[in-house]
Amino acid sequence: MRKVFLIFMVLISINSFSQEKKGLLIIAHGSPMKQWNQPVLDLENEVKELLKTQNIIGFDDVRVALMEFNEPSIPTVINDMENKGITKVYALPLFIAPSGHSAYDVPTILGLYYDQEMIDALKKEGAKIIDTRIKITVGPTLYYDNVMKDILLDKVKALSENPKDEALVILAHGDKNFIAIWENLINETGNFILGKTGIEYFDKAFVEAGQSFAFDGVSSILTASQNKKKVIVVGMYISIGVKNMADNSGFIMNGQTIETKKMFEGQNIVFAENGLLPDKRIAEWIVERASEWIMGNKK
Repeated sequence: MRKVFLIFMVLISINSFSQEKKGLLIIAHGSPMKQWNQPVLDLENEVKELLKTQNIIGFDDVRVALMEFNEPSIPTVINDMENKGITKVYALPLFIAPSGHSAYDVPTILGLYYDQEMIDALKKEGAKIIDTRIKITVGPTLYYDNVMKDILLDKVKALSENPKDEALVILAHGDKNFIAIWENLINETGNFILGKTGIEYFDKAFVEAGQSFAFDGVSSILTASQNKKKVIVVGMYISIGVKNMADNSGFIMNGQTIETKKMFEGQNIVFAENGLLPDKRIAEWIVERASEWIMGNKK
């Protein structure tokens, strides 16, 4: 009788697990400019296809959500998942490294972290704090198992012609509250690229996605151009390219707007066209993390 009871309980447990519906939520920052959101939104189908190709079973829904500025927002997607009967969600913050966004903003919006000042600030920015019965687990940023090294290496190789005469400058958003992590990430990536290419000069600058390019990025680039014949500039940004930053930024001096691109005239400075996306390795990284979570939930 006891043996029958144990078998019955195991069957109930297995049935309960199989009835759980799981979702994969890929969260990006979002931009007011739709063209910068599209490479992120395209990840949704890329990840679905990879999960299917690699025969990774367990996700009943896969969605991309934007933290700010545009739809699909996090609340919109979570609401859609609730309507589909999703009970567990693995949320991957598609950010470069730990920052205020990944450590506080995203968990707050998901209802996993409570700080009244932060909630008030997010609401002023138009964010909505969700209230859901879905069990949510937040995963790591791209800093985990750094996939960016190889992507940026390929971008540098594509722009390089004579490494001994070239300088490398890496731009990244950064976060002053997590600066040690960001410093380590960029230095490690820069030295990795130097070792793989033969380029000997490397520098970096923290630029807030183009907003501070003229003040925080230009100096490092011009200094590099004084030391080497050619400067290669790449960026640790999800979708925006550093060429766009260079072509569309400026500052006002004595009532006149100075375009930063004019400061580079006559210099052999080349900028990467795109951010980390589009690149299949980002989707592969997401699938690897998703697979780890699925396997962990089966233990």
